[in-house]
Amino acid sequence: MRLLIAALAVLAAACSADVNTGRAAAVGEGYVLEVRATSGEQTYLVTAPDGRVVGARAAQGASALMNGDSAQRLAADPPPQGDAPPEVMSLRLPGFDMAISAEGDDSTENGRASVSINAGDNRVIVNADEGGPGEADDRAYVRITGADADAVRDFINDAEELSPEVKAEMLAELGIAAAAPEGAQP
Repeated sequence: MRLLIAALAVLAAACSADVNTGRAAAVGEGYVLEVRATSGEQTYLVTAPDGRVVGARAAQGASALMNGDSAQRLAADPPPQGDAPPEVMSLRLPGFDMAISAEGDDSTENGRASVSINAGDNRVIVNADEGGPGEADDRAYVRITGADADAVRDFINDAEELSPEVKAEMLAELGIAAAAPEGAQP
């Protein structure tokens, strides 16, 4: 379940990035952040409120900005969803709901899990699938809607697999200035 743990770590980082801006996640409002990961490659996509998509890929210690058309096509083609695993926990409160679905166990290293969180008008979805022995068929998908520019900046800067140059290129393509180093004078 290593991939599930990694996907949940991305979820925790995303939640700490304060994606709950209180704004609607409808088309044209807020950014959409996505991570698509397999055991050998991670793809990061950011869809701006105006529909522009910026993406980057990382594999085998190298990373690169994606071609705009390729990023746009990938963002328009969500990963396939199999049958949902059984729900194991849900929490519903006014303005907030969370559902966790999972199956499998650590003894077989084969399992699937899904987490869905709706907070206000923002949504976080995490799907992870540990395909079995080995890592070749492990995959995870994270999607966050309704993020603001600060959350986008944090999302990109927290992507450890991306080089500093690729992170800067993504921020520039989105028209989001990089945050000033802590302690820097204006």
